[in-house]
Amino acid sequence: MPEHTPPTLADTPPARLRPLRASDAAAWSHYLSLPGVIEHTSWGDVSERALAQQITRYLADASDQRWALVDADDQLIGTVGLNGVDPWHRRGELAYDLDPRWQGQGLATHAARAVLDWAHGTCGLVRIQATVLDSNARSIALLERLGMQREGRLRAYRHVRGQPRDFWMYAHVNGVVSPR
Repeated sequence: MPEHTPPTLADTPPARLRPLRASDAAAWSHYLSLPGVIEHTSWGDVSERALAQQITRYLADASDQRWALVDADDQLIGTVGLNGVDPWHRRGELAYDLDPRWQGQGLATHAARAVLDWAHGTCGLVRIQATVLDSNARSIALLERLGMQREGRLRAYRHVRGQPRDFWMYAHVNGVVSPR
């Protein structure tokens, strides 16, 4: 994927997007390790070491784009981005998380909307998809607020903490009319 200016959040005090930094790994690990935070996700190892390695991969691999959602003091409160960006097929997969202390303020929706708009507008991606564990009601609601359409259930799609689990596939397709 070509280098682009990252998405921006307009009129969203107290949050903004910036590139992830290695120093964000501790805060990221801290909130992902809180009880219940990853319960309805496919996150595996959320140790500081594993997340530092993940940040290094994000910085080195243009097929994955992830940004830090930070507060007014530049402290990490969430992340948002695209995984598996395929410029040839013009698609990517939306991914996000948010520190539970910041939930319920519309920040994750606003950040995800900014990435969705950026992916379609700046990057020219046609399809933005998201997979969500079938038990993740909060994430399902967020995807539906974004106008993403549920396409179907992916049975036993991923192993989550050792168990095969079902996921819903959602997508937002820009500027394409499908034949009926």
